[in-house]
Amino acid sequence: MVDDRQNSLAIETDNRVVDVAGGGRHAARIPDTPERQRLAKQRGIREIVFGAQDGILTTLGIVTGVSSAAPERATILITGFLSLLVGAISMGVGEYLGGKAEREVVQNAIDFEQREMLEMPDDEFAEQVSYYRLKGFTDDEATMIVRRLEKNPDIWLHEMVRDEFGIDVREAEGGDLRSALAMMGSFAFGAVLPVLPYAFGISIGSAMWVGLALAAAALFGIGYFAGTLSARRPVVKGLEIVAFGAAVFAIAWAAGRYIPPLFGHSAVSVGG
Repeated sequence: MVDDRQNSLAIETDNRVVDVAGGGRHAARIPDTPERQRLAKQRGIREIVFGAQDGILTTLGIVTGVSSAAPERATILITGFLSLLVGAISMGVGEYLGGKAEREVVQNAIDFEQREMLEMPDDEFAEQVSYYRLKGFTDDEATMIVRRLEKNPDIWLHEMVRDEFGIDVREAEGGDLRSALAMMGSFAFGAVLPVLPYAFGISIGSAMWVGLALAAAALFGIGYFAGTLSARRPVVKGLEIVAFGAAVFAIAWAAGRYIPPLFGHSAVSVGG
């Protein structure tokens, strides 16, 4: 049953009630729901998780290898903080340029589709009808929907790009520095953890194990947090990332322990 009164505040369809912002016709626009905005923010955590995880694993591998091959505190600290600085800048610039390139590719696809809609409207009309038929609509229903879309070019473009390329036109938007700064900052935060213990007066061997413990705790925290956002078991996700960190640690230790002899240096046991 559809209540078509001018001031109706709800529409009932198949026993489902959908609230509307008032009766009458509304200007066509792409829906922007709170759910989509919340998901966009959750997806934005990718830069933080990836940056922190990469900072921890990269710097952990470097300082572990260096401390195993050349257990000198100054050398380890210089190497670690250089890795932090260069890695953070590289990650920030890479995120910015990568995101910019991706948006340009998406915008090119949108522009291509828009040109086709202007130059070959009949072909695009038939193509959109076929997409709705694939979704289960009848010929008459699909044709009726596309005719309505044809009267709203912006919405029609949105639907065509979504159906043909599987993307949202809003993916071409953005371009600010927030993602790059988030990536840079999270990498620096993660990278400082394995280096920090070497700045204190404890032995090189103890500093390495403290750094490993800090890295493992941080990796578990990152995985746990990511698991809460993805509906996976947070503890399992945390342990998964810790396992990758342990593998990096083992490879770095072995490299520092066994590669130096290949170049005429004595093998150095962890901790001197």
